[in-house]
Amino acid sequence: MDVHELRQEFIHYLKTNDSYARPEIMASNVLYAYYHDIGIPFQQIFLDEDSMKSARELLITHFETKENPRKNPKRHASIHYGCWLKFKEFLDLSGRTL
Repeated sequence: MDVHELRQEFIHYLKTNDSYARPEIMASNVLYAYYHDIGIPFQQIFLDEDSMKSARELLITHFETKENPRKNPKRHASIHYGCWLKFKEFLDLSGRTL
């Protein structure tokens, strides 16, 4: 998997199919779990809705650690989760697999 190519394709998808103001930030939020170990392999996050919900809980725990602190871990993880939903839509509609 070429993550840089995937990122660019996702950004292009967002620009042409959505009115999201900052597609580059959404792509970065999606790929956070690729570049950081949150306790689940990146590819497994996007198997289905249940796997994304489980990953969101892992991300909350990840953001609660002193190594990766966030002021509001639940809210921050929810933002990532929303980005994951849009990324899953992109994967499904484009026929991409991870």
